Amino acid sequence: RKRDVDAGLTELIDWWAPGSALNTGLMRFADVLLLAAECQAETNSGDLGLAFVNQVRERASHSVVKFTDGTPAANYQIGQYTSFPDKTYALKAIRYERKLELAMEGHRFFDLVRWGTAQAELNAYINKEKNKRQQFVGASFDVPCDLYFPIPTTQLELGGGVIKQINEGAGCAY
Repeated sequence: RKRDVDAGLTELIDWWAPGSALNTGLMRFADVLLLAAECQAETNSGDLGLAFVNQVRERASHSVVKFTDGTPAANYQIGQYTSFPDKTYALKAIRYERKLELAMEGHRFFDLVRWGTAQAELNAYINKEKNKRQQFVGASFDVPCDLYFPIPTTQLELGGGVIKQINEGAGCAY
């Protein structure tokens, strides 16, 4: 469980920061369930992932954080889906659950890229926020330049010209 993992990762390093580039082999069970649900929905198989999504929602409905008097710190009213009538509905529900369940864990960008919605969703966000935040003025999410992380120059050099940037020739400023 996520709450049982030592955020300090002291067995690996003696410091920790949320922006650490240290790769940690950790995949939450809820992530696995939601990926399995997505696979079922995409392939129109089984119950389109309904059971997997409901398993995640069931766990989320039980608050483990309590006040000192023993009462739950939150009174979440999370119900179960009764059915996924079709693939479109199932995928919309699964994507919503991933957005909620995996919030602030670094999955969102990669989900948007995988679903092919990164440009539309991120530009909508930028357009909304640029009225409130100066750093967004003039910003945009551009495909293909912003879709993939650039390969570090040192790795390109070590590749002896065999390795190329995915977006090479697209006018991307790396």
